[in-house]
Amino acid sequence: MFNFLDSDTPTSTPREIAQSFRGLGWIGLCLQALLGFIPILVVTTNVLFNPRQRQMGFSLGLWLAIACLLALIFSIYWCFRYTLLASRLENPDLRPPKSQVTKDVKLGLTINLGIMAIAVLIALWRVSELTFKMLSLPQGGTVITPNQIGTTVAAPGTLITPSNMIAIQAMVSAIAAGLVGTIVALLLLYQIGLHRSTNR
Repeated sequence: MFNFLDSDTPTSTPREIAQSFRGLGWIGLCLQALLGFIPILVVTTNVLFNPRQRQMGFSLGLWLAIACLLALIFSIYWCFRYTLLASRLENPDLRPPKSQVTKDVKLGLTINLGIMAIAVLIALWRVSELTFKMLSLPQGGTVITPNQIGTTVAAPGTLITPSNMIAIQAMVSAIAAGLVGTIVALLLLYQIGLHRSTNR
């Protein structure tokens, strides 16, 4: 259980730890939900409403995107769970052991590190693919829009479309959401670590 000696440090009581959990939990939840909107929208649209994707089947990149999306949804829920844990920390009768609280925060940290790792892998693959398309265009070439009178397009696959840029934005947003969750978890671990140091 959280049993602490009296101290003048600002994080010396379980109640103040609970306030950190509540505040950081709500901040993490709001920011991750905001940043996660674009990735969730892109993956859901690609899976449910893209007939070309259904014909081609699920690629490794799409499976990784779905895994990243599920981890992001779990992380948003985990930030909400921090706020519930804050209520338990404030109640001496319901207060969980310190080891359990630390374990919960470390799980949130691991999930968010996983989100960033998967999103970075997808981003590297996607950006490399788009770079290869750009390099396949003639040197000194200009971006050409289809259906323009007097213009030609070498191959439709070499064009970078708005959907490509939206996909890149989604990956950057997923990385940012994972970074927010990681920072929240590290700050909470720091708060718990301060309690350990004040007990010596």
